[in-house]
Amino acid sequence: MARTARKTVAAVVVIFGDDEYGKAAALRQALAALLPPSIDRSLAFCDYDGTRGEDQGGPTLAAVLDDLNTLPFLAERRVVLVRDADRFITANRERLERYLSAPSPTGTLVLTCRSFPKNTRLFQAAGAIGGQLIECRKLVGRQLTEFVLAQAERQGKRLDSAAAARLIELVGPEPGVLAAEVEKLSLYAVDRPALTLHDVSELVEQSREEKIFAAMDAAAVGRLPLALQLWEQVLASDPSAVYKVVGGMAYMVRRWLTAQQMRAKGLPLSAIASKVMMWGREAELEALLRRLPTPRLRRLLAAIAELDAQAKLGRRSIETGVEALLIELASAA
Repeated sequence: MARTARKTVAAVVVIFGDDEYGKAAALRQALAALLPPSIDRSLAFCDYDGTRGEDQGGPTLAAVLDDLNTLPFLAERRVVLVRDADRFITANRERLERYLSAPSPTGTLVLTCRSFPKNTRLFQAAGAIGGQLIECRKLVGRQLTEFVLAQAERQGKRLDSAAAARLIELVGPEPGVLAAEVEKLSLYAVDRPALTLHDVSELVEQSREEKIFAAMDAAAVGRLPLALQLWEQVLASDPSAVYKVVGGMAYMVRRWLTAQQMRAKGLPLSAIASKVMMWGREAELEALLRRLPTPRLRRLLAAIAELDAQAKLGRRSIETGVEALLIELASAA
């Protein structure tokens, strides 16, 4: 009787590069392939935050290897993920090389990181055993335009290149922000098959002050350069935004507090994302909630109120105060 060949599964998956949106999408795809819906992830999946120290529950090599070598229960493989693994890789490079020379037959190590040089022994060791090495570079030039056009197509809409270029000019080159704007445009033009330059001007240009929401989202998941860039764009495009920004920041923090409350009640991320207007961004929401526990959010809300009070008394600048809050929000702890 003929046997069906079993699909070979990689012992290691490394997703690297400077495109955070692309890496998040690649990670979702990789985890979906490794852990299909029929698998109970609580029994076959370990998730480490590489930005945390060992005393904060961050990854240690011993713990990661122990998880990889533990036989999976009611699943073919155990998947161990280390997010933002640059520091973890640097500290354990040689020992990871030794592990990859004889990896666990029932475990898959998944790493996400910014840098994974191709000229290192670790890169070569991962490739030699058939590891998946997925590079996600920031999109530039025509690539950005094609990305926007593809996002419109996913929403069932046509979008011409001129409108795509104008959208990029207005909101910047961050793919996650662009995807969200295309989704908003699609909802705005729900009864029409095409998105126009007029739609972009009508909806996006009128909501430039909303960039502070994007800046807060970026800072909340540790993307400080993007957050500061968006804040500078807010000031450049709408000087009056300084009078509205404190309320907007407080609104965002209260929204995240609502998300933490829903999570504490055991609601799924998909339901929480819908409630806090982060549709299709569950991975980003999960990272945000992991970085921002409820006590920290309450301290942040108090700091926003303090900034507002000091600014009204003329003791502090809103511009520099917002920048300081974004820096604090983007910090790891």
